[in-house]
Amino acid sequence: MSLNHLQLTPDLIATLYDTKLIGENNSNKPANRKEVEEDPPTQPRFLGKHKSNILVIVNEPNAVFLQDPQLTYLTKILNACLRTVEDIALVNYAKHPAETYRTLQSTFPSKLILLFGVTPAQLQLPIDFPNYQLQKLESVVFLQAPALQLIESSKPDREQLWQSLKKYFDV
Repeated sequence: MSLNHLQLTPDLIATLYDTKLIGENNSNKPANRKEVEEDPPTQPRFLGKHKSNILVIVNEPNAVFLQDPQLTYLTKILNACLRTVEDIALVNYAKHPAETYRTLQSTFPSKLILLFGVTPAQLQLPIDFPNYQLQKLESVVFLQAPALQLIESSKPDREQLWQSLKKYFDV
């Protein structure tokens, strides 16, 4: 068999030429299929726009940010405080467990940091304080509380959270 009569399958040709022979002049597009397959989709690091310099940190391993019922509940809490999701930056600690309060504060300079299901020790805060106590450290006020799912199902927890938020937001 001579080279003139060699039959190449489409798969073999694709393997031999994994880059385009005649390509577009667009440096933003990957040069070959392997680059497309290896680039993992990036997830947003936070939800919201942080307009009021409020950082909300949750610990939800089974969601990108929060499960829908807890996100709805958080939205209701924010509305009661005359705020919206745009006023906060919502970070899921379960997706970023290496974060400390210093790294978060440098990324999201905040006046108020709400911890739902996250302890001060997890964020390497130099102080510990009980749930629902407004605690000032440097120029930031912290408020620690159980996970939103637990608060929503417990009237005493809801009332304690609301009392602390009323005091902070003066509503």
